[in-house]
Amino acid sequence: MRALLRTAALLAAWLPLAACGIQETDVIAAGGAATIDVLPARQVRMLLFFSHDSVLMPVPRTVGESEFTGDEMGQDSSGEAARPPTEKTMTALLAGPNEAEKLAGMVNEASLPAPGTQATTEVTDDGVDVTLEAPLDGLTRPAELQLVCTVAFAESTDGTVTVTLRGTDGTRTPMRCDPQSALAPTASGATSR
Repeated sequence: MRALLRTAALLAAWLPLAACGIQETDVIAAGGAATIDVLPARQVRMLLFFSHDSVLMPVPRTVGESEFTGDEMGQDSSGEAARPPTEKTMTALLAGPNEAEKLAGMVNEASLPAPGTQATTEVTDDGVDVTLEAPLDGLTRPAELQLVCTVAFAESTDGTVTVTLRGTDGTRTPMRCDPQSALAPTASGATSR
């Protein structure tokens, strides 16, 4: 029995050495992280950001699914159907999730401006200015990111545009969409609206 144990111990010690002939290789640079576009295509959907268990989630909504889409879409310079207007996308966000989105657990942060709040956008050299006919004082970080990410992806396919929120009580610091910074639950939490 001892001979068998000795043989097994020798075999276990020898086994890692069997791979010594494998040559080490350098790290191969493959470029940046891959980016994908969400289906359906950008021209027939708006990308809204809702909260699900205190996590900010992008939710594509096909144009024509609600009363907030459809007739205002135009054509871009190439004659193709243009994306939905950013103001319309903001109106849809403030109105909250539709029935299917609610069933999936999506909600608006409670501190977002009320449905029907007037929102206008203006593209500037520095990014996009969003003016809301509501105070921003009580806006939580997750609610702020819901607005910023929705506008950023409405204005650019990669969502990297800088967004400045303006309300009746002042202007917030310009920011970019960073859904990861909204992962911590808030004291107020999210409620369905």
